[in-house]
Amino acid sequence: MIYDVLHFLKQRLDGFLSEGRAGSEPLIALANPWSGNDSNKSASFLNSISLIQVEEERVFKSQLPKVVQRPNGQHVVREPDIKLNLYVLMSAYHKNYEDGLKLLSRIVRFFQVNQVFEDNDLPAGVGKLVVELHTAGFEQQNQIWASLSTGYIPSVIYKVRMIIIDDGPDRPVSLIREVKTDISPIGPN
Repeated sequence: MIYDVLHFLKQRLDGFLSEGRAGSEPLIALANPWSGNDSNKSASFLNSISLIQVEEERVFKSQLPKVVQRPNGQHVVREPDIKLNLYVLMSAYHKNYEDGLKLLSRIVRFFQVNQVFEDNDLPAGVGKLVVELHTAGFEQQNQIWASLSTGYIPSVIYKVRMIIIDDGPDRPVSLIREVKTDISPIGPN
């Protein structure tokens, strides 16, 4: 589910960034940010979407399993779904620094216009995506880039809410259809 959502965002963003462009090479990839390692040294650019954190949305969390009826009439117990927020780093590395900043501006513009996705193209099981700009402080940015083992690259972080995972196994359950009581009077009448 996480991959499906990130792939969906990548396709939409790449389509926007590629408008009016002659080349067919994608402008953005699902990848770690450019790191200057041997495999990237010849690249003139690497614009990436990177997952940097997964967070459970606890505000709307249901604590109890629910009983649902299947179309065949059988009742099953289903564990509560998990609601996730994804923190996604959009980084723009270009050998020409100005081109990286221009691309980053276009990414911000895309998500300013497309903050909510509710269309039929969303991955199966995803009803809605809300994308919000997330501002990280200098210390947090330093920790993020240090953990990625690379120097800072112009970037922006977005919080993608709420990915609902409801794929838990169903457990068949028997319903109580009748309650019998046998109450005898207590003591003498």
